[in-house]
Amino acid sequence: MAKAPENISRAWESTCKVMLGKSVGPIDDYNAYLWKYVEPYHLTKSAISGKEVVVTGDYKKGACFISGEELQEYTNIIGKTPLNINELKDIDSIIATICERVYYSGNDILGNSGQATLANRIVDSTFVYKAHDIFYSKYVTHTYLSKYSEYIFGCESVGKGTHFAVKSFETYDDSRLFETVRVYESSDVIYSANLEACQNCLFCFNLRSKRHAIGNLELPGAKFAVLKAKLQEDIRSTLESKKTAPSIMEIVGGKC
Repeated sequence: MAKAPENISRAWESTCKVMLGKSVGPIDDYNAYLWKYVEPYHLTKSAISGKEVVVTGDYKKGACFISGEELQEYTNIIGKTPLNINELKDIDSIIATICERVYYSGNDILGNSGQATLANRIVDSTFVYKAHDIFYSKYVTHTYLSKYSEYIFGCESVGKGTHFAVKSFETYDDSRLFETVRVYESSDVIYSANLEACQNCLFCFNLRSKRHAIGNLELPGAKFAVLKAKLQEDIRSTLESKKTAPSIMEIVGGKC
């Protein structure tokens, strides 16, 4: 597997500094961690050229694929190859022949997109790597479904206006998230779930409009800052030593 593009690597380092205070090392060391609990894409080969194709979704066994830029070539092939008389003898023969000619498209980079590698169903997005279903976003990797967002790493269902998110699931109009589930209109949230309009919350659950809280306990600003720095250091140390960290999905699912 190719190394992450240079721009994604830089974005990863800056995001880790924003969220955890320091870099935790190259993004390629965290491939398994970033994909965990995120719907993956699949790799196959083009039936026309043999090139690698990124595809999304489930397909029947033996399905054929092409790369998005080969669509015109595929259209020309089909247009110049009509069914023969033996294939027209009954409806079953016609359907069977047509099914054999159905190819699915992957590597679909659409609209005003650029710098997309190992990606599929990308619309008006740039600097995308190992991701699929990305719309109007920048600096996105190891992610499924992101809209109008930037600096997104190992996330799923990222909603409009999200910036700087690592391993977060179902977001909307958020900034600086690390290991979260269903967090809306909030910022600086770590290991938390079901928060709305909150700021600076760690290990918090089911809160609305709270600030400087750890474990759902609101703290004075100075006390909060000290404890937050300690917890950030713990997270950094875990990531650096194990190249993974406990998942918020496991915590809310009772699997930790």
